[in-house]
Amino acid sequence: MDEKTKKRSIFWFFYFLICALATIWPIYLIANRIKPFVLGMPFSMFWVALWIVIIFIGTLTKYNQEYRR
Repeated sequence: MDEKTKKRSIFWFFYFLICALATIWPIYLIANRIKPFVLGMPFSMFWVALWIVIIFIGTLTKYNQEYRR
């Protein structure tokens, strides 16, 4: 494995780790409230939906990096 691929793999590992940790305790405590409402959703529901979208974008980007070659 060359140096560029190794750095990219480490980046993606930490990216998905942060995304996963943002939706579980104790980091989820930041968003564990009802108000303010965002897009008609309680803030805690918006927080989870936001991280799902961020994970989806990361997955698409990772897929395109791997299979673009």
